[in-house]
Amino acid sequence: MKIKIDYDHVAKFYDGMFFVVEWFVSKKRKEILRQAEGIILEVGVGTGSSFKDYPRGKRIIAIDASKGMLLLAKKKRGSCDGSIDLQVDDAQNLPFKDETFDTVFTSMVFCSVHNPFRGLSEMRRVLKKDGRLLMIEHVKSENRLIGYLMDKFNPVITRFDNINRETAHTLELVGFKVKQEKNLAYNILKSIVASK
Repeated sequence: MKIKIDYDHVAKFYDGMFFVVEWFVSKKRKEILRQAEGIILEVGVGTGSSFKDYPRGKRIIAIDASKGMLLLAKKKRGSCDGSIDLQVDDAQNLPFKDETFDTVFTSMVFCSVHNPFRGLSEMRRVLKKDGRLLMIEHVKSENRLIGYLMDKFNPVITRFDNINRETAHTLELVGFKVKQEKNLAYNILKSIVASK
């Protein structure tokens, strides 16, 4: 899978390349993760930067398609006062039974999932009926000019990222109910809370 090879290759540089973004996103993650309950699945954990943002005592299964990213995440596991199990898995083909998790969380992930419809469908499948999906994602701007420019620029960077995803709309297509969609920065970065 191409994306796995790419992220394995950049894993050791990843935190350095995105440290300013991470500083900003970390604050927003702390806010949304206050809603995380029960058994939590974090999809696309990357280098584990989110671990420090969880409330205390959480039970987390964190997956990523990149072994290189997970090697770095192992080193950050101690920054979380809770239980973290790390696994190599693909968001588009989750190895868990239906309705396993109380909370599913993603942070800046669905820009890099090859088939977002399938990935979100899988997350819905493994989420309990009364569970909650929490997301911080960058999406296509609703501003017509910025959205147009994002569409034009997207082909240049699709090796790693898709900047023009309409994640909230895709959530509804797969059967999620979007309960909250909050603009975090320039109508490009959003927090989303959804349920089945």
